[in-house]
Amino acid sequence: MASIIVRFFGPLKDVVGKDELVVDLQSACTGEVAFSELARAHPRLAEWRASVRIAINLEYAAFTDALKDGDEISFIPPVSGG
Repeated sequence: MASIIVRFFGPLKDVVGKDELVVDLQSACTGEVAFSELARAHPRLAEWRASVRIAINLEYAAFTDALKDGDEISFIPPVSGG
């Protein structure tokens, strides 16, 4: 079992209702698995999958990267500005 800190930004924070969660996942899972598990609990989150980026321990990463106990992941929606 791996305990992961998950941070949400922008509209994802509104979808989940919090800016941070601690989740327990099967060990040796990936960012994709974490996102899927969270989307089961928060179905509107799934609508964002195509445009969301993931960061693992404050560095952009791929959804296929492995997670380990104690990791901090962030799901980052598209950002615009000017």
